[in-house]
Amino acid sequence: MPSQKMLSSLAKSIMNGSYKTSSFICSALLEAGEIYVEIFLNPKYVFTRPSRKLFGLDQNWRPSRNSLQVGVKRLIDQGIVEKKNSKLELTKEGRSIISGLMAKRKILDKKWDGKYRLVVFDIPEIKKGSRRWLREELYLLRYIQLQKSVFIGKYPLSQDIVRDIKKSRLSDFVNYLLVDKIYDERKLKLFNPH
Repeated sequence: MPSQKMLSSLAKSIMNGSYKTSSFICSALLEAGEIYVEIFLNPKYVFTRPSRKLFGLDQNWRPSRNSLQVGVKRLIDQGIVEKKNSKLELTKEGRSIISGLMAKRKILDKKWDGKYRLVVFDIPEIKKGSRRWLREELYLLRYIQLQKSVFIGKYPLSQDIVRDIKKSRLSDFVNYLLVDKIYDERKLKLFNPH
């Protein structure tokens, strides 16, 4: 099971579109299925123009061979990536994690429909881990906190967040509202990602 630190780092990197070595490796593996180790560790293959365009990489982003090796090893140690013979691929859990993050990322790429989403929750102290999880998910979707348990954003909740709210039996403690108009939008910093 990947550490919370690793999951958080991957999530922030992918959601912000600011690829770091580990998120680049995972995204490439999700898109390609499996990749020969040599392709990842040989810069003349990894950093060709089509690769950069496919992953939306800045032309100046060029991690060292060493950082790629360290990233691959860390992802293998965390159980996100596995090495089979001379190929790398996402594990079943890794595929689930990265595909979920990429689906959330696509939500942020859609044109805003002009309506705000308000999430209000009162999750009991006994479920404080779930409360922390929900806040982190909302921040990833660029919601801002209006009050301690009131968040507002432009993007709908992803299907996996809604599913996990139901699965964790939080439905009785979470309300989701669609808001047409806010009278003082200056108070909102929705254009700045968290």
